[in-house]
Amino acid sequence: MAEDIRFYFHHGLDWDSLRAAFWLNLKEGRVVWGGSTITQQLAKNLYLSPEKTISRKFREFILTQKLESSLTKNRILEIYLNVAQWGPSIFGITAASQHYFGKPPKDLGPLEASYLASILPNPERADEGNFRERFTEAGGRIFDLLLQSYLPPIHEEKINEVCEDRLTQEESEQTDYIVAKVFSSFANDILSGQAFLLTEDQLRATLEPGEIAFVQSLLQRKRERHPLPKLECKRSDKPGETESIPLVQASNEYRSRTYWVPKPAYGPVQSLLGKAKEEGIPLIVTSAFRGSGYQNYLLLAFLRQDAYCLSKTSKRVALPEESEHSCVDFPAIDFGILGGKHVPFEQTETYRWLQANAPQAGFQLSYPQNNAVGMAFEPWHWRWVD
Repeated sequence: MAEDIRFYFHHGLDWDSLRAAFWLNLKEGRVVWGGSTITQQLAKNLYLSPEKTISRKFREFILTQKLESSLTKNRILEIYLNVAQWGPSIFGITAASQHYFGKPPKDLGPLEASYLASILPNPERADEGNFRERFTEAGGRIFDLLLQSYLPPIHEEKINEVCEDRLTQEESEQTDYIVAKVFSSFANDILSGQAFLLTEDQLRATLEPGEIAFVQSLLQRKRERHPLPKLECKRSDKPGETESIPLVQASNEYRSRTYWVPKPAYGPVQSLLGKAKEEGIPLIVTSAFRGSGYQNYLLLAFLRQDAYCLSKTSKRVALPEESEHSCVDFPAIDFGILGGKHVPFEQTETYRWLQANAPQAGFQLSYPQNNAVGMAFEPWHWRWVD
C-alpha cells in the first residue's frame, strides 16, 4: 500500500495523486513522482515497455480500466506483488521475503511487510550500504500512515453529551493499541470485507494474554452494565461454503466489499437487490454474517470512534451472543442506501420501499420483539423468515 494508499477506494486511477504529482513535478522541473496506482503499475509491468511517451501512458490507462473491470482488488494486488521488483535481480514477494527475512510472505509481521513496501519506490537502491536503516525508517512511516488512514477516526463529542461509562486514559490507549494490532494483522480482509469470517480464535491468536484479558474485561463490563437478550440460534465461528455464499457489491463509490450471506437468504437478497435496481431504488447490503472475532473487533473499533464511551458503543454494537448476525440458521441482513449517511435511513425512500417489498421476498423487519433496544437503534435490520 506504500505505492497506493487509496488502492481499495478507487477504480484504477487516483486523480488526487495524479494532480499532486503534476504540481510536484512542475515545481521540481523534472519527474520525481508519477502518481501511478498499483493497477497502473501492474498494467505497465505486464504489458508495456518502460518508455515514457504519451501514447504509452494512454495505453496504460486503457489497460488499467480493463484490469479493474475484470479482476478483484485482491487479485490485482496479488499479481502485482508477484511481479514487482524488490531489489536488484529480486522479483516477486516470495523471493523478497526469503531474501530479506528468510521466511515465506505468510509469516511476515506488519512491520516486516511495511519494510518491504518501503523498497518498492526504489528497488535498485536496495543494495546500498545503509539501505536497511533507511528502509526500516521509511517502513515505520508507511505503517503509521496506513493505520492513520484506515482506522476509525475518533469523533468529537457534542456539547452536553453525557457518557455513563467512559474508559480511563490507560484503557483508551490499550483499546487503540489492540485495534491497531488487529487491523495490521487483518488489514486486507477488513478492507475487502473478508474479515466478516474472522473467528474469535483467530482474533485471540494476534493478542498477548494480557491483551486478551483486557478485551474480555470490556466484554464482561458491557454484559453487566448494558445487557441485551441472548439469542438462541445455531452459531458457527466460520460458516462453511455450504452454509454461506459471498455477496460482492459496491459499499460506496470507491470500492467493493464482500458480505457473507447465509445460503437460504442469498437468493431472496439478490432478488430484492435486483428489483430495487430495476425500480431505481439505491438499495445496498451493509452487513450480513459476522463471525464472533469480527463482532468483537467492531466493538473495539466503534469504542474508539465513540470517544471511548462504552455506554454509547453498547447501543451500536451487540456481542456475538446478542447478535443475529452471528446466527447461521437465522439469516439477518442490514440494508442501507449508497451515500445516505447524512439522513436517518428510516426517513428515506429506500426504507419505505423496503417496508413494501421486503416482506414479499420473505424478510421481516425487527429483532425479536423482546429486543426493544435493537428495534430502536437498528431500523435497517431485517431477518429472512420465509
